[in-house]
Amino acid sequence: MANRSFRWILIKRSINVVITIFGIMSLNFALIHLMPGDPIANVVPRDPKFPEALKWQLIEKFHLNDSLPSQYVYYLKNTITLDWGTSYALNNRKVIEIITTDMKWTLLLVGVSTIVTTLLGIAIGAYSAYRRRGVFDVASTGTTLFLYGMPTFWFAILLQILFSSQPLGMQWWPQLPSSGYWDTDRYGITAKLTPEIIMSIGQHLILPVICLAIGSLAGISLIMRSSLIDVMTEDFILTARAKGLTDYQVLRRHALPVGMPPMIALIAMDIAFIIGGAYQVEVVFNYPGIGFRTILAIQALDFPILQFIVVIGGVAVVLANFLSDIILMYTDPRIRVA
Repeated sequence: MANRSFRWILIKRSINVVITIFGIMSLNFALIHLMPGDPIANVVPRDPKFPEALKWQLIEKFHLNDSLPSQYVYYLKNTITLDWGTSYALNNRKVIEIITTDMKWTLLLVGVSTIVTTLLGIAIGAYSAYRRRGVFDVASTGTTLFLYGMPTFWFAILLQILFSSQPLGMQWWPQLPSSGYWDTDRYGITAKLTPEIIMSIGQHLILPVICLAIGSLAGISLIMRSSLIDVMTEDFILTARAKGLTDYQVLRRHALPVGMPPMIALIAMDIAFIIGGAYQVEVVFNYPGIGFRTILAIQALDFPILQFIVVIGGVAVVLANFLSDIILMYTDPRIRVA
């Protein structure tokens, strides 16, 4: 009976996911085509000597002269079949090639940031609950809330200023790369992954990762703290203490496993927040990811790139939430019963 109930919940959630993704695709198409500006003017060269026949070939190639319903059907078909066409601004490159190239850098940045945020947030939140109302609890809560309130772009600029100079003449102050994904002046734009390049990539990741991780640290640490404080009042915790276990043993063996399920959904939502913040960080640090590509596409009214970047972002968030729901139902039977 329980398995049948779980399968029914899974089917309903899957239907909701499909409907939500279809809604994202439709809304994305509508919003992008309501943007001011004429994409034809960006595609067709303004040179009066440019042959008229070639102009119309470009217009037909991108379906720019079709009606909106016709363009919508064409857009849906391309989205489902992954035939995303070519870029308006970069006419010789396919959209899927551009996006997959940029996506690997964003996934690296967001992935490392999420790991750092999760590990630090859980550790800070758990120790704050363990030392509730102590000096560490008060200081960590105030500090993380202060950092959470800082605009991401402003913090990124501040990090650039601090670590690309020697403030107050401090010669020992570390100097870190403040733009790019590796040292292109030394290794070139395209190069094989050698130990030196991997080291350079790691150095260029430090400031963007710090910026993204610090900005989203408060959410995880505060939820972890709140969850553990609730768990620490349960009867089984009193029983564990009555057996003679130390506070650390009670926290690690009994409180943490029970307090972790709420973190699963929060981490999934935090990924969406980090991706949103990555747009600002990538622009400030000139990091060639999806966010940086999106800004360039907006400036050029490059509809194919914009359409599919937004779709990918929306679908990723929906699927992350769907997977977190499934994991929560496995880890917390109370959710399945509800």
